Amino acid sequence: MEWQGVLISLAVSAGAALASWGLGLLTALIKGKIGNETAQKYLGGAVTIIDNAVKATYQTYVQALKKEDKFDKDAQLAALEKAKYAVLSQMSGDMKTYIASAFGDLDKWLETKIESRLYELKNGGAGSAAEETETAA
Repeated sequence: MEWQGVLISLAVSAGAALASWGLGLLTALIKGKIGNETAQKYLGGAVTIIDNAVKATYQTYVQALKKEDKFDKDAQLAALEKAKYAVLSQMSGDMKTYIASAFGDLDKWLETKIESRLYELKNGGAGSAAEETETAA
């Protein structure tokens, strides 16, 4: 009788530990899935916004200055600020918060992404927002 109680107690303890471990594993798996979906949602959206802002800034601002041979260093900085403003005005607060928490300084992240996209466009790169999202997630 005494041994049965001990065995039952051990079995209950082992079962509880196993259930706790399994629940922790399931929770981690769910969080990982949600994290990836969140990353795809926010980063994919941000990259699409950046892509469109860069193209629009190039078409409406940069091309005109280049035709007049007035696209100097100051104009380059102004173009970057115009593109950054266009991106920030289209990003949701949640998107900004997510990117800032994942990468730190939102402005620096934006500048890097904008400059990267400009480099691709200047060098004939056909990199698209979909390709960027795959590498970001």
